[in-house]
Amino acid sequence: MTSILIIGECMLELKAQDEHSLSKSFAGDTYNSAVYAKRWFADAKVSYFSAVGTDEFSQQMVQRWQQENIDTEWVLESQTAQVGIYSIHTDEAGERSFAYWRKGSAATQMMQLLGDKRQGLIDAGFDCLYFSGLSLAILSDEDKQALIDLVADIRAKGCKVAFDPNYRARMWRDKEHAIEWLEKAYAVSDILFPGLEDHEDMLGQSTKDAVVDYVSQYKVSESVVKCGKDGVYVVENGADEVHLPFTPAPVQVDATAAGDSFAGTYLASRLSGNSTEQAVKDAANVAGFVVQHRGAIVDIDVFRQAFPA
Repeated sequence: MTSILIIGECMLELKAQDEHSLSKSFAGDTYNSAVYAKRWFADAKVSYFSAVGTDEFSQQMVQRWQQENIDTEWVLESQTAQVGIYSIHTDEAGERSFAYWRKGSAATQMMQLLGDKRQGLIDAGFDCLYFSGLSLAILSDEDKQALIDLVADIRAKGCKVAFDPNYRARMWRDKEHAIEWLEKAYAVSDILFPGLEDHEDMLGQSTKDAVVDYVSQYKVSESVVKCGKDGVYVVENGADEVHLPFTPAPVQVDATAAGDSFAGTYLASRLSGNSTEQAVKDAANVAGFVVQHRGAIVDIDVFRQAFPA
């Protein structure tokens, strides 16, 4: 069975229902990717490495993951912290703004909690590992390095590593701090999802070619460069290039999980045996569907109407 390990943080999402009430759900960049990877490639084992607390919301969160058929063997438990929380506001154009309460969340302790389970995680035989810039950003610098070392050790066992910078300036001390860890992550990766907007914000790279030139130094097997309205470019082994033009969704309701669903579906499609060209089409189709619905995770029945298992 193909196995995928996804690393990061899931949070409690609060969203206004009306002026006086909020709805509750669970989301987070890498968790969203895990859900859509599993939905696209149902025969794969998708595992999540993170940490939660002992509180009721933490228990509900893990139960939700299990309902999505995400393996929770590597979900650790903190006795001193709870899950992070964020609220989301979506405007009429579908663009969103957030408020966060995540400092010191349980997931920030995951490397410390791993302890003597570390070798078991390395030896688990994963085919693919996916993490993001946010997976790193929530950690102390010491734990950031511990995560990079863990990823490198898992990769040394033959696992393909995928990374999305998912740059959020507020999560880093400054750009130099973000670039330092971006480069360390790129150096242990095989598949990259660099966004043109991320690279422009961090490195001043405003063209696809500039991004491709920059990532070429890392000798990755695939670079999936997301260029907004210019579409997506996939550079395979430094040479072959696939371009998928941008096709806007008929209506954009909520762009919360566009990039997350894209990455999860792309990896699932590739791992199921598809070409980069087919994988990027699959990923774009799912992302284009997801943005037409409210929330990061589209109801499974609604999803299956569009994408039968």
